[in-house]
Amino acid sequence: MPCLICGVSKTIDAHLIPRAFALEVTSKAGEKHAIAHPGQRRFHTTNTGAYDNSILCGGCDGLLGRHEGYVFNCLRQVRAQMTPAGQIVNAARICGNAFVKFAAGVCWKYCVTRPEYGRIDIGPYVKILADTAFECTAIPDSLDATAIQLQSGDGDVYFYRTPMPDRKDGVNVVRFCVGGFVFLLKIDKRPNPPSLPSECWLKGKSTASFAVAPAQLFEEWQLHAGIRAGDGVQAYFKRMLAKSPLRP
Repeated sequence: MPCLICGVSKTIDAHLIPRAFALEVTSKAGEKHAIAHPGQRRFHTTNTGAYDNSILCGGCDGLLGRHEGYVFNCLRQVRAQMTPAGQIVNAARICGNAFVKFAAGVCWKYCVTRPEYGRIDIGPYVKILADTAFECTAIPDSLDATAIQLQSGDGDVYFYRTPMPDRKDGVNVVRFCVGGFVFLLKIDKRPNPPSLPSECWLKGKSTASFAVAPAQLFEEWQLHAGIRAGDGVQAYFKRMLAKSPLRP
């Protein structure tokens, strides 16, 4: 199948969750992590996360990779500040538009991937996300993004969650979780959800603000905790640790 963006016939193994974020959930190089679904006992393991070899060529995947790498580095710097929950952390000299393009790219991949990989349906916004992520047009008024840091007290990243359509204050969004942050990508002509501070919405910003919230209040953390506590996942990680060299 040709690249869905440029039509080139040769496609690559394009990671759905950016590879850097998938690798970040492991504690050291070479360890695997589990991909699981709520309510299902079965899971599978991976080194670098799920990928789809039928959606993008190397060049188009590289366009998304620029924003993915930029956001990955920015979020690590924000996390390193260890801001307590209930506060807003500010980061100077950050390109807010890059965050919107990043979020649009991640969500677009899940709009066009195979059903078994978690495809989502957001109607006519699929093309809008593609045009934004691949910089075909300016970011429209209907798109904006915010990222909420989940603070658990130690700053570590243990999981990610793939995109899903949702509503915030009656406004349509797509939410996903990477790098210890819950992203909300607005896909709606209505104004941004009012319950989040206006300074935390990132489009057009050169100084970014991120709300910091207790991780346990979010369904992403609750789902992760429930899945991790399951017998099958627990047994797998015990076997993995037993095979690992003893750490100093």
